[in-house]
Amino acid sequence: MNGAELLAVHRDAPWLPPGSSAEVWACNAAVGPDPAAIVRLLLTRHLFGREPEFFCVDSPKGLDLPSRFLGNGDRWERPAEGIAALSSEVTGQSVEVLCVGYVRNVVPFPDDSYSLFTPNAHVPVYRAQTPAAPIVHGERLTIKEGRNGLTARHWWRIVDHSL
Repeated sequence: MNGAELLAVHRDAPWLPPGSSAEVWACNAAVGPDPAAIVRLLLTRHLFGREPEFFCVDSPKGLDLPSRFLGNGDRWERPAEGIAALSSEVTGQSVEVLCVGYVRNVVPFPDDSYSLFTPNAHVPVYRAQTPAAPIVHGERLTIKEGRNGLTARHWWRIVDHSL
């Protein structure tokens, strides 16, 4: 994507087949990268005189950005449709979003354990541009709180860079 900035590269990422890597990119784009396997929503809040906050939900792996898996096999939802549905589920309304970054899985030699797109599969993070409060259960965190517990998340560098 034009204007994207590479933030990190995880070579031989343990969640990917051998010889693969995960790249973490920052950007500011109306449209996120394709093909995408998952979309994530970054809801932020800036209160006067306080550190910015972002919203997370509970997941089996702990706190996570609200996320939507876009499909599998031959049935895949377009990223724009997925983020529209996700933002509506999380906020109860349609919100304008901007892609602020993405994780790119680079998988040159997939194995049976990997079912996403090859050689590249993306997981874009979209930041809500219109004010919206979550209607789902979750937790707001400051950047400091995120640095104390979420730095291992693949999307963390994007959130930190964005805020």
